Amino acid sequence: MMLTEPTVSCEAIRRFRRCGLQNSGQTFVNVGRLTNDSLMSPTIPFRRPFQGTRARPSKAQLLPIPRAVAEELALHAHLSLGVLRVGSSDIAPAQQVTEIMLLTKFLADAGHGDFPDEALFEIDQVMAAVFDEGGRSGAWRISAEAFEKLAAVVTLYDHQLKRASLAALTVASERLERVKGGEAYQGAQRKRA
Repeated sequence: MMLTEPTVSCEAIRRFRRCGLQNSGQTFVNVGRLTNDSLMSPTIPFRRPFQGTRARPSKAQLLPIPRAVAEELALHAHLSLGVLRVGSSDIAPAQQVTEIMLLTKFLADAGHGDFPDEALFEIDQVMAAVFDEGGRSGAWRISAEAFEKLAAVVTLYDHQLKRASLAALTVASERLERVKGGEAYQGAQRKRA
């Protein structure tokens, strides 16, 4: 029997959408790609071609992404976190850290690391507070305590990028796009006896 875990409220995404602020036009999450997305920057640029039936994954989809790409994505994630630590007048670093938070959770749900729902809820509250304060003051920053929590997530993301398959990254990226598009976050479905 399949039971769905309760929906975890992603307050950071809600507040992010309410801010309605434009980012600076550059994204720190993607490799060499610029964006003018008014909501959030695009995610990892891995897309599956449309196929009416599920085809067997190719060998490339079963392998991790090239190490140089993984290192560049991880570097941008760490830079975004570092910018939030010192403070920014731009919403973009908060956007990228929120995306990383969700991508990390989605990859963990797929078996690439441990990121419990309780930790997601706690970090989501931290990012929601960042969006609230940033919307009021125009300064996007995190506390030292929040930095430590988010650093653990970014470090997990770094490891996931080096080990997860292209197919897993693609699925996580597509799931993030759906959440950004307004779909409610659903925890991983787990089989229970």
